[in-house]
Amino acid sequence: MEEEKESSHTDLFNFEVSLQELLGRAIKTELEEAEVYRNLHEKYLPETTKATIERFVVQEEEHEEKLRSTFDDFFPGEEIPLPERSGIELPENISEKTTPKEIIKKAIEGERDAEEFYRELRDEFEDKEVRRLLGFLASNEREHYEILRVELNKL
Repeated sequence: MEEEKESSHTDLFNFEVSLQELLGRAIKTELEEAEVYRNLHEKYLPETTKATIERFVVQEEEHEEKLRSTFDDFFPGEEIPLPERSGIELPENISEKTTPKEIIKKAIEGERDAEEFYRELRDEFEDKEVRRLLGFLASNEREHYEILRVELNKL
């Protein structure tokens, strides 16, 4: 059973794969982050925190769309290879009993991992527009990280 778990886990920082797979991993990262924020939004939170989390959902969805568009530009007509999991540290099973603090702590780790991933992924591309997009995404993930730390302290 342990072997099965390992085989479905993606090593986020393994760049010895195709650009298609790297972009697929980036898209999966955004999908997973958006889902975590949707789950967090359902929890009892102060209104200002709830508004911040709602904004994060929208931003993660926008990031996903930009990455899908980039994939289509580079690989028109090809199917995006989405891994089962992206490899970022996010809460896997969010239940009614999972506290907002627990979710935010994991989301902070995920944002940190995503920032580092986008910064390193940027080096895999020569195209200036793609490098600019990945730099933008890394900066945005860093911003989410910093905001989540403030929100965590409010709880």
